[in-house]
Amino acid sequence: PFLRLLEAQLQDQRREHEEEIEALKNEVDAMREEMEKQQQAFLQTLQLSPEVQVEFGLQQEITRLTNENLDLKELLERLEKNEKKLKKQLKIYMKKVQDFE
Repeated sequence: PFLRLLEAQLQDQRREHEEEIEALKNEVDAMREEMEKQQQAFLQTLQLSPEVQVEFGLQQEITRLTNENLDLKELLERLEKNEKKLKKQLKIYMKKVQDFE
């Protein structure tokens, strides 16, 4: 019974990890699309005057950094949430192992 419980929990974790991997793949696809859009915008800016190119470049960089910052905050929140969950699971497993002994 105890081993079956652990097995079920491991399967749940595997399923969660697979879902996370799928979400990350989707994120990568979205980033790839965004990069392609930025490349198109970059090619268009090459046709502008140097002053406008600099201003546009600065605006693009500010936007990029802001988005990157938001993405990192989101990632940090997800990692912290996952860490809490894993610590909680570890406590439960440790208790079960102690009870089992």
